Amino acid sequence: MWLLDVSSLELREFIGTDIPPYVILSHTWSTEEVSFVEMKKAKYREEAKRKAGFSKTRSSAELSEAINSIFTWYKRAQICYVYLSDVRRDRNDYNTLTNSKWFTRGWTLQELLAPRDRLFFVGDWTLTNLNLTQYISRITQIPEPYILGSKRLEQACVSQRMFWASHRKTTRSEDWAYSLMGLFDINMPIIYGEGLEKAFGRLQQEIYSTTPDQSIFAWYNSGMTSFRLLANTPACFRNSRDVMRLRQLTLRTEKAPISKWRPP
Repeated sequence: MWLLDVSSLELREFIGTDIPPYVILSHTWSTEEVSFVEMKKAKYREEAKRKAGFSKTRSSAELSEAINSIFTWYKRAQICYVYLSDVRRDRNDYNTLTNSKWFTRGWTLQELLAPRDRLFFVGDWTLTNLNLTQYISRITQIPEPYILGSKRLEQACVSQRMFWASHRKTTRSEDWAYSLMGLFDINMPIIYGEGLEKAFGRLQQEIYSTTPDQSIFAWYNSGMTSFRLLANTPACFRNSRDVMRLRQLTLRTEKAPISKWRPP
C-alpha cells in the first residue's frame, strides 16, 4: 500500500506486513482532487497542497488491488478521520448531519464500519463535539453495536447487511456492488463496463459460496415480472432491515418465525 509522509508530502510504498501505524481519511469526492499520479511527481506537489485529496489511482491494476483491499486498509488504520464537507460548524446538529452526502454514498459504508476508531470533522475541519454513535445509528439504520465494533459484522445476516447499502448510491453503477465486498470478506475481479446487474450477481454468488446464510434470498422487487433467485440491485433489500438468522436449535425448540421479513 502507499502512504503519504505528511512532513514531506512524499508517497512511500509498503509491501506485506512492513507497514507503520497510519491514519486514514474518509470523505466524498469533489471536482478538485489530487490524483495518485500527480502526487508521485515532485513538480506537482506545491499545487497538490492546495487540493483536497491525494489517493485517486489511474492504473487499472492498482485500482483493482485497491478496491479489493480498501476494507482491510480502513480496518488496520489507527484511526479514521471522517470529513463531512457539507456540514457547517454553526449547524452541527442531527438535522444537518442527516442531510450530509457522506451518509448516502456507497463507499462510505465500509469506511464507517471497518475502522476501529473514528473522528468526525465538519466543513472547516473543526472536530465535532457531538456523541455521534446514536445519531449515526438513526441516520443509517445500523444498530449501534456494529458501529461501535462490539458486534462483528458477520453476526448480522447477509440480507441485513445488504439493507444497510440499499439506500446508498455510487457514481459508477458497478461500484454499488464492489463497495460491498469488504462487508462480506469477498475478493473478486473488478470489471468496469459489466454493469451493476452482472457485478452484483457475481458478488451474491461469491457470498453464497462462502456462507450457508440463506437470507441472501430475502429480497423483493415490486417491478419484477419474472422469477429470479438473485437480486439485480442492492435496492431490492430495502425491506430486509429486520431479517435475522436463527440457529437450527432455536427453530427446533421454539415456535419462532424463520425470519421477520415479508414483501410489503
